[in-house]
Amino acid sequence: MKTHAVTWSGILLHRQLQVSSVAVSRRSAEIHIALERDSPRFGRLTLCTTLFLAAALMYGCSSGPEWTRRAYSFSLDADPPATNASEEIVTLSRVAISPLFQSRSFTYRTAENAYKQDPYAGFLIPPERTLGESIRVWMRVGGVFGRVVEPGSSLIPTRNAEVFVNELYGDFRNASQPAGKMEIHFLCYEIKDGAPGRIVLDKVYARETSLKGKTPGDLMTSWDSDLRAIMEEVNSEYAKANSSVY
Repeated sequence: MKTHAVTWSGILLHRQLQVSSVAVSRRSAEIHIALERDSPRFGRLTLCTTLFLAAALMYGCSSGPEWTRRAYSFSLDADPPATNASEEIVTLSRVAISPLFQSRSFTYRTAENAYKQDPYAGFLIPPERTLGESIRVWMRVGGVFGRVVEPGSSLIPTRNAEVFVNELYGDFRNASQPAGKMEIHFLCYEIKDGAPGRIVLDKVYARETSLKGKTPGDLMTSWDSDLRAIMEEVNSEYAKANSSVY
C-alpha cells in the first residue's frame, strides 16, 4: 500500500512538472512574439502588408462601375438644314459661360448659396465648345439665319452672334423634385465695315426641366431639352425680327 501511495505521488509530481513546463514554454513564446513585434523587421513587414491590402482595396474599388468617370456632350440634331430664307452670312463668334459653371465637371446646386461639382460626371470637352457646336447646328437647322459659318471661315460675315450662358447646373435644392436649369443670353447684330452695327436680337432665355431621375445622364437629357426649346424660340424670334426689316 505504501508503494502504491508513493507511485501516485510521483505521478502527480510528474504531471505538475509537465504543466509547469508547458506554461513556461507558452510564456517564452509570448515573450518571443512581443520581441519580434518590437523589432524593425516586424514593423516593416506589418507596413508592407498594410500597404498591399490598401492597394488591393483601392484597385478593386476604382475598377468598379461607380468609380468610372462618365463624359457627356450636347446632342447634334440629325435633321438636314432647312432652306435658307436669308442671304446673310452669320458667325457665332463667342460662347462664354459664367465662371460658376465653366468647369467640365457637372455642377449641382444643393442650397441657396451652396454648389458642388461631380468628380465622376462632366462634359467630354469644355462646355462652351460643346454648347457652341450644338447652337450652330440649331441655327442651321432653323434656316432663318442664312449661311452659318464656322469660326475662322474665309467668308466675311454680315452678322455676328454671341452667346452668354448665365446658368448651367442641376438644381437639387428640393431633393424630391430635382431639375436642370439653363439660362442663355443670345445677342445678334449686323456687321458693317468690320464694326458692330444694328442689333437684330438681344434676349435672355431661361428654361427649367424636371429630371426623370437623379443621375448625370438624366441631367444631360434635361439640358438637351432646354437647349432645343431655347433655340426654337431664338429661331422664331430672329425670323420675326428679320421680317420687320425686309
